[in-house]
Amino acid sequence: MHSTIDLKLKSSIKSIGCSFNWRVISLGFLVTLMTGCASQSPEISQKVNWPTQEQQLSKLTHYQASGKLAYKDNQQRFGANLNWQTNNQNDHLLLTNFLGQTLIKLDTTPKSVTLIDYKGNEYHGTNAAELVRRLTGINLPIEQMQNWLIGLPTAADTFQLNDQGVVGYLAKQIGPQLWEMHYQEYDFSQHPALPSKMILSQGKQKITLVINEWNLK
Repeated sequence: MHSTIDLKLKSSIKSIGCSFNWRVISLGFLVTLMTGCASQSPEISQKVNWPTQEQQLSKLTHYQASGKLAYKDNQQRFGANLNWQTNNQNDHLLLTNFLGQTLIKLDTTPKSVTLIDYKGNEYHGTNAAELVRRLTGINLPIEQMQNWLIGLPTAADTFQLNDQGVVGYLAKQIGPQLWEMHYQEYDFSQHPALPSKMILSQGKQKITLVINEWNLK
């Protein structure tokens, strides 16, 4: 579905894309994120029953995830604080820098999308992935993330369970793009178990997600 973006966005895409300089927050943040991940203690080996896990995940309609995001491609790299909230079919994504300043705020419903950029400019559309791509130049499978973030392979073309009985890998072709998610760590103190480190990739794009806190409502 094509997004219905206002004239202000259409006339300013190039200038916004150029001025949206993620590099000012990138290097130190990325180093902190990666070294922090490397120093985490490994989880005690556990095994879950996938049919039970899948059923429990499918019932999660309200949740919040807080953590870090690191993005890298051929042209840019940056790090951000991540806050994702799902309330039934409504999603809220907030990315902030290390000072707590908003980089992107994205609110989606089944019928509309609202994006607020780091300057406070507000944009509207009907396709979240398209709106983010036009504003930032970054491709993200926003629609699929509601389930992929919690380790539920909804609409994936293929997925594999790891030795612990949870999803370790999934893949989906979206148009010409093949998206792959590798789940590297899970938090088994949560019920159901939830991912704590994931790597989402497509071509030269690599997005590392580290979830420090889950809040299940």
